[in-house]
Amino acid sequence: MAASQTATPKRFTKLKRAWAVLSSPRQQPIIYAEIALLVLGGLALLPGGFDYQGYFHRLAQGCEACTYNPYFSEWFMFPLGVFAWRVGYLVLCGLTMAIAYWSARRLGGKPFVVLTSPTFLWILWLGQIDIIAAFGLAIAWWNTQRGKPIWVGLGLLMMATKPQLAAFAIIALVLWNGWKSLIIPAAGAALSFVIYGLDWPVRWLSYTPQTMFAGDAWFYIAPTWLLIGLLGVFFIKGRQHQLQYVIAATLAGAPYLGAYSFFTLTLFPLRWWEILVAYAPFAMMGITGDQWWLGLLLAQPLMVMGRLLYENYRPLVLPKTASAEQT
Repeated sequence: MAASQTATPKRFTKLKRAWAVLSSPRQQPIIYAEIALLVLGGLALLPGGFDYQGYFHRLAQGCEACTYNPYFSEWFMFPLGVFAWRVGYLVLCGLTMAIAYWSARRLGGKPFVVLTSPTFLWILWLGQIDIIAAFGLAIAWWNTQRGKPIWVGLGLLMMATKPQLAAFAIIALVLWNGWKSLIIPAAGAALSFVIYGLDWPVRWLSYTPQTMFAGDAWFYIAPTWLLIGLLGVFFIKGRQHQLQYVIAATLAGAPYLGAYSFFTLTLFPLRWWEILVAYAPFAMMGITGDQWWLGLLLAQPLMVMGRLLYENYRPLVLPKTASAEQT
């Protein structure tokens, strides 16, 4: 019995050392870069990039009405327009992985969770540009922490490229940072009217509803649930927790979001069960071939909302007696 007790630690010594290396702050960027290069190599060999080829490469080349994103999204894509679509797609994937690493560090998440999440791998496979809004979210939060409201506005402008994902987060960030955070977005709006015409929002909205993927009933049910779910943010203490809750509630209720947009939640701190639950829909879809299993992705933001309310609950305080919370 004594021999087995002394042998057990030795049996796991190498495993513990390997885990220590993987957990080392110095080693993590190197390991992340190595895995990212492997993923990028796989993407170079596989026939992905369908959305980038069909929509976003054209956007990068100046066709602002070729996607469902607001016209000014072109400003963040035009450098990729100099490349052939396949090269531009791979460059976008490389930038997406690099930005995801930085954004997760700013928002409190774990970069490896992001990189290995099925929803993140999905945006890489398709060549989607949700990373622009996610990057803006990280920039806005980082500058909120630094007390630089003007630069928060740069993040807000980037977040506005995906308004159905970021609208309520934008409202929260503006309330926290004041009118100075609107300087850059206001300048961007004025420039967009000069370039695209005063009626470009009307023209954009005329075809944007085509992005709805879940049927007419969901168009009415989802926003109602979203607004009800958002009420929970008033019972949560801590701005970072409130921001995560707003994103989770939006993912759970916005009617125009693709399932791949759920990767945004992995940029924030998550519990292990909240990470694992996102794999189940893809496993079931692979087994059955039925895409409706993706509806199970709603479990992840709902679990996050419940956990944030449980761990960070505060009684509702009237604005006159509430003190400004700092993170």
